[in-house]
Amino acid sequence: MDVDLNKVLRSAIQTGNVIVGSKRTQKAVESNQAKAVVLASNCPEDVRNMVTGKVPIIDFPGIGVELGTTLSKPYAIAAMAVIDPGESDIMSVLKA
Repeated sequence: MDVDLNKVLRSAIQTGNVIVGSKRTQKAVESNQAKAVVLASNCPEDVRNMVTGKVPIIDFPGIGVELGTTLSKPYAIAAMAVIDPGESDIMSVLKA
């Protein structure tokens, strides 16, 4: 079963608890709140290195502007932490 990542991300932001932004995502990872992290393809390397190995990572195929558009935000998003997936199937993306 193929999962539509855009649909899953929109569902997570509507029904769950997510944190948007590189600095806030890093803090969520450091405090062990994040269950997973979504990184845009152009996410800064230092952010990517900071979260690698600490939480599961979902690589968003587009750049930050596209991730922001998917999440209905008027700005670019390089990183997003999933605190609570809500009714979304975002955690199933990790096992795929």
